Amino acid sequence: MTGRSWLPHIVFRALAHRKGRTLLLLAVLTMASSLATALGIVSSSMGERVARETRKYGANLVIVPESARVEVGSGGLRFGTIGEPAFLGEGDLLAAVGRSGIKADFSFHLKGVLALKGVEIPCEGVDFARVRRLSPWWQLRGGWPAGNGALIGSDLAARRSLKVGDRLELAGGKGVLQLRVDGIVSTGGDEDGLLFLDLGELQRHMERPGQVSLARLLVDAGGTGLKGKAAALQPLLSGARVKELRQVGRTSEELLAKVQLLMMLVTAVVLMCAGSSVAGTMGATVLERGKEIGLMKAMGGTRWDLLRIFSAEALLLGVAGGVSGYLCGSLIAGFVAWSVFSSPAEPAPWFFLVALGVSLLLALAGSLGPLLSVFRLDPVLSLRGE
Repeated sequence: MTGRSWLPHIVFRALAHRKGRTLLLLAVLTMASSLATALGIVSSSMGERVARETRKYGANLVIVPESARVEVGSGGLRFGTIGEPAFLGEGDLLAAVGRSGIKADFSFHLKGVLALKGVEIPCEGVDFARVRRLSPWWQLRGGWPAGNGALIGSDLAARRSLKVGDRLELAGGKGVLQLRVDGIVSTGGDEDGLLFLDLGELQRHMERPGQVSLARLLVDAGGTGLKGKAAALQPLLSGARVKELRQVGRTSEELLAKVQLLMMLVTAVVLMCAGSSVAGTMGATVLERGKEIGLMKAMGGTRWDLLRIFSAEALLLGVAGGVSGYLCGSLIAGFVAWSVFSSPAEPAPWFFLVALGVSLLLALAGSLGPLLSVFRLDPVLSLRGE
């Protein structure tokens, strides 16, 4: 037998001869690597799933102008402050978002007041296509406006006895504005008391071309999170403030981080237990093969030859455990994702390297103690059974 072929021959024969311990080690390595794979895939899928679910709650950042305020009074006599409406330029907002490098969907809003039959009603100019994307939770009776159509809040519609199809003549600003009620919106919030019309139409009517009262942004909360995205955008906007519109996004991030930390701790505990099991099994194997090791040394085998044999066995078991662990872990992750999220787990081929690395690490780390004992083993004492 040549020098190149003796090592694989001995390794495979040794593993086949001790089928029980080989299968036990393979099962332990498979369990550990499959758990790491399954939890990794589920954790990754959870992040993407939470991000998709969070988008259903609409915009998570809002940009508002710094209102001009004047203190009234002097000395000890102060009567409060007077605030004037302030506006933002659409071009400035688009340029700031572009320079920040933040990927975001957005909608511009212009607030105003118009008169309907001598009664002032609050209105808001919007781009209906963008609002429809950013506010999927709006409940709408009728349809989305087209042409000179408008949406009216459910509370305002009830107070003014308006219904879908009614014609409105609104005074204020530049002339009279004629609109048609195409839909009635209900959100349970401030939107129920507003009249929504086309942004460009309201800008022309109020003689505010290219100006808005605020901008709502829907950004991906990954990476630095909402707070980091707001901090990156704030220095690029003079005369404006960037605020978190709601706490849902941050709460989701914190909950996801805690769940992922729990998964990491569970994985760490299982890996430590698996490492202990591998070390104990490999140690028992070395003790059983004491006479065999002593005979190999007596026949001229060096300590390094023995280390090569045991290291090759550990590597072979590690590779086999990593492959089987990745396959089992992918199946487990798919089952968990479908049971919890009712959707399949996203394929993640790169987790094969994670499973392989975990299995190899456990196999080699668990074999370290037995390998050292093999290195120090005295062949004379081994042959005598001591």
